[in-house]
Amino acid sequence: MSPETLAWHRAFGQLVDNLDGADFWLSCARLLKGHIPFENWVALLFSTQHPPQILAASDESDGSDEALFHDYQKGLYLLDPFYLDAWARQRTGLLRLDDVAPANFAATEYYQHYFNHNVGGDEVHFNLLVEPQRMLCLSLGASRRYSDRHLGILALVESWLLPLMRQRMRFENASDDGDSNFSLSSLPGGAQLTERENQVSQLMLAGCSTKEIARRLQISIETVRAHKKHLYSKLGINTQSELFALFWRSRGA
Repeated sequence: MSPETLAWHRAFGQLVDNLDGADFWLSCARLLKGHIPFENWVALLFSTQHPPQILAASDESDGSDEALFHDYQKGLYLLDPFYLDAWARQRTGLLRLDDVAPANFAATEYYQHYFNHNVGGDEVHFNLLVEPQRMLCLSLGASRRYSDRHLGILALVESWLLPLMRQRMRFENASDDGDSNFSLSSLPGGAQLTERENQVSQLMLAGCSTKEIARRLQISIETVRAHKKHLYSKLGINTQSELFALFWRSRGA
């Protein structure tokens, strides 16, 4: 057995021993960072009922801004492709940004205002569906795209990290604060969007094309176009940037 392999097994043993410790996630991130280049990380709990709960996250000592997740928790998570995929497919396992991002992701306000500044190049998630309405996630954000070698290492890590995450859930306290529904409120002229119009708005802002929206909602492309026309008319807007501004204002920003 090589010295590198021995060091890995020793570090993993220490991580298991620290399963109930307050710094478990930090220890996990530092172990992974010894083999994978990333600049920020966050352990969080997705819920269909409440905003994501940040369990632990990188801080300035790890090279990240302490305010990194403020806007995310305030409402930008509703446009996060990983969040949307979590409830569209409920997949457990290792996911890369390319696995979940829609075709127009780089053109979205979420990408321009949040992802491009705070993550930059690539992101991977270790996702674990712990209940039908809760998903435990460990996100690793990098300024550059992960190489095939790094993705291979992450794939090897997946087989032991996911069971460890499941065990860790016993020591996490889930919060019930807030509402995770996407809904545009405080609209001009007291306008009200239907549930379907809110769904179309959310997917538009997340970067989904008309075809993708139709596929996800299982409706026709013409129906999607009609919903877009109606909601733009109700809101008195002409662009997606204006739609994002209304969304962000409705989150109290």
